[in-house]
Amino acid sequence: RQGTLDDYVYLEHGAHYAIGALAVILMVTIQYEIHEIITGMVGVLLIGWSFLSSVRRNRALAAAEGKAQGSDEKTEVSSGV
Repeated sequence: RQGTLDDYVYLEHGAHYAIGALAVILMVTIQYEIHEIITGMVGVLLIGWSFLSSVRRNRALAAAEGKAQGSDEKTEVSSGV
């Protein structure tokens, strides 16, 4: 409702990757024992990485807009992923 996913565009993708990784870990735990810390850290790392990628993208877009206001040409910024 507050537009958070619009501001952090990679956050939703990171959550989906985390769910996928946790599903794979669940399948692997049928055969092998995986410590709970590893399972938790995988989800935290993927979501954290996507959050930081979104922040980096937002900063790059803000910097590009600042340059574009100084000149009339548009600058294309890659997503950084």
